[in-house]
Amino acid sequence: MPSELEDLKARAEELARSAGGRPEALRARRLAERLGAGRFVIAVVGEFKRGKSTLVNALLGEAVLPIGVLPLTAIATELTFGEPAAGVEFLDGHEESIRRDEIATYVTEEGNPNNVRGVARVKVRGPWSLLEPGVVLVDTPGLASLYQHNTEAGRAALLDADGAIVVLSADAPLSEQEHDLLEILRDRRARTFFVINKADHLGPDDLVTVREFVGKTITDVLGSFVNVFAVDARSALAGISSGGLDRSVGIEFFDLKTELLRFISDDLVAARAMSARNELVRLGNALSEAISIEQAARQMAANDLARLVQRFGNEAAQQRQGFEDDRTLLARDVAAILDEVGGRLSQFAREGPKQYRPALAGIATSAPRSLLSDDLRQAVEAAVERAFEDLRRTELAKVEHGWNELAARFRGRVQDRVDAARQAAASLFDVPLPRLEIPQLAARPERFSFLFVHVGSTTEPLSRAASRLVPSRWARRRALAHAEAELVAEFDKHAGRARWDLAQRLEGARFELEKAMRVELDESIEAIIEAADRARRWQARTQSERERDDQQARQLERLGAELGALADTTR
Repeated sequence: MPSELEDLKARAEELARSAGGRPEALRARRLAERLGAGRFVIAVVGEFKRGKSTLVNALLGEAVLPIGVLPLTAIATELTFGEPAAGVEFLDGHEESIRRDEIATYVTEEGNPNNVRGVARVKVRGPWSLLEPGVVLVDTPGLASLYQHNTEAGRAALLDADGAIVVLSADAPLSEQEHDLLEILRDRRARTFFVINKADHLGPDDLVTVREFVGKTITDVLGSFVNVFAVDARSALAGISSGGLDRSVGIEFFDLKTELLRFISDDLVAARAMSARNELVRLGNALSEAISIEQAARQMAANDLARLVQRFGNEAAQQRQGFEDDRTLLARDVAAILDEVGGRLSQFAREGPKQYRPALAGIATSAPRSLLSDDLRQAVEAAVERAFEDLRRTELAKVEHGWNELAARFRGRVQDRVDAARQAAASLFDVPLPRLEIPQLAARPERFSFLFVHVGSTTEPLSRAASRLVPSRWARRRALAHAEAELVAEFDKHAGRARWDLAQRLEGARFELEKAMRVELDESIEAIIEAADRARRWQARTQSERERDDQQARQLERLGAELGALADTTR
């Protein structure tokens, strides 16, 4: 599979060289750069002391990363395929080479407390077959460690990843932090492998119970079934190192590695190869069409050619103006979605607190006076979190559905404009130009999410001195009134944050869609105009220059046909 990506990159580079100053050359050069810089990042994440580094070592087949009794990993470590080497990238941008046995000095909390060395990341290369297709395996700092910067670094690594391995522990499965992690994974929709490590800590029956609990919880949060692998990474690493991994210990570890290899091969590498082939097919067809227009235009008288170019220019201008009208309609429709969302959120902010007031009243009546303010504050926080989590799910579904419909309509209108421009060129220059299908990828909306809930202290407790001076009944009424007011304020505040968050994401998705569709329309039009201009320049050249151009055109025509034939491999 790596050789296929290299072959596609070579084809793109050949087209970039051969096509010279043509528009197809620039697109081919960009494709070659993307393929050349291809990295597939898989983040290994989880709370501290789950055995992430040990699992990474086992997957690689050797003890590369430091492991120990204390929480260790404080800095993300990137592992890639290549000649053995190790280096440190610092926050100020400079890099230094290090020995493999020095890694712990830079990535552990003991060797680099609070990251006093200013390390951005550590990079390690080695001849690990798992990573040969261009995979970057990232061992991340533990979530919910004693060090907040570790948790932040772990979350940041996950957001940049193409896939993830979530490492849980058999003896302490699914903490609050890990539940939060599942929420992030659900919204990202990235392929994720779930591993229960330290399976040797439980007996067979207990392990079955833990696996069922973890599997059900993950399935409930993500909305789809997931396979959970129960492994003992330490024993797996020891067995691999000694050359004798016990089957009873290692069978699920090997199942995990096999599934991981399949994911890398079929989902990451194959998907990128398919995308590259499709782009090369499009470039090959575009090149062939451009040359056919050039050849037809060369046979025309100069005055006739100028007249036809002018007519096509008028058609192109009309379609481009129409695109601006389409953008206006899209912006109006997005604003309508936001108005609907805003209306629902405003209603929710007004009516939502009502259902939680009885619970607050019950606490105000029954809670010990010394704990009254704290209990009411916690109740308000819990009510807001629960209510807005439910709201987030329902609103996401509605907004995504509405956006998908808008994006499909907008894409359809742009498709009609591309078709109209190409049909005009086909009629003017008397050449066949088949319908050019705009890729679905260009119109794909981003996955919406808004994680806006963050409730801090919401009620101000009565001071101890003041509480002793007022009657109990009056103090309870006053505390309840304050809690109810804070509940209303929090609902209103979070409704506003939700609308702002969705507005930002909708506008971002609209901008990206408009940009992608403009590129599709402009490239279709510019390719035709460029082909006619080349024909006009050809007519002004000497006979020897024309012969040279004709020879190059024949070569490009063959290259275009070869690239167009790659379509057979995409079916």
